[in-house]
Amino acid sequence: MMILCPNCQQKARITSRNALNAEGTIADLYYACTNTKDCGATFVMTLAPKHYLNPPVTSTAQLAQNILNNLTKTEHAALVQGR
Repeated sequence: MMILCPNCQQKARITSRNALNAEGTIADLYYACTNTKDCGATFVMTLAPKHYLNPPVTSTAQLAQNILNNLTKTEHAALVQGR
């Protein structure tokens, strides 16, 4: 993923990273503009997942298992018979 400097729109590179949660899925990324002659800005951006487009397989399987476990015998039989 290429990030542009918010000041001069030239490429910026990550100089360091600071995890903000134990899982490391949210982090502050420290950037430096590569246009050192005319700009030289440094800035911080936060990287975090926003939402799933497709949930992980393990989550989907667990959700299905929870739904099946909460069906009544009648509902389960109807599901198995395709009604």
